[in-house]
Amino acid sequence: MKKKLTKKELVHFRKKLEAEKQRVLEEMGDLSKSNLKTSISDQSGENSRYSYHLGDVASLSYDREFSMGLSERQQKYLEQVDDALQRIDEGTYGICKVTGELIPLERLEEVPVAKYSVKGKEIMEKQKRAGIKK
Repeated sequence: MKKKLTKKELVHFRKKLEAEKQRVLEEMGDLSKSNLKTSISDQSGENSRYSYHLGDVASLSYDREFSMGLSERQQKYLEQVDDALQRIDEGTYGICKVTGELIPLERLEEVPVAKYSVKGKEIMEKQKRAGIKK
């Protein structure tokens, strides 16, 4: 059983992660342009601050909060992508942080930011549950 990914595999995952990072950054840019920087009165399309309905304001506020939550999740995902790229540089990408075993390529294809094998993730979950019970 091999202990590390090949150079070809690492190049493949680096390209995949960099493309993913670019996609998320573009989405975040679109979000901030369309929702986060626009005031509620601009979004409602009204010039007067009093001519729009309270329900519209609530809906627009919800949309902005939803976008900010989305942006927060995307920021966390970007951090995971950067972490994965750093692991490629360090030569630890694709190795489970719990078991030290190679994470299957199928898992990395589905979740390129994965730090743990399925077995490692199960061990972490058991430890987390045990910690809660104490």
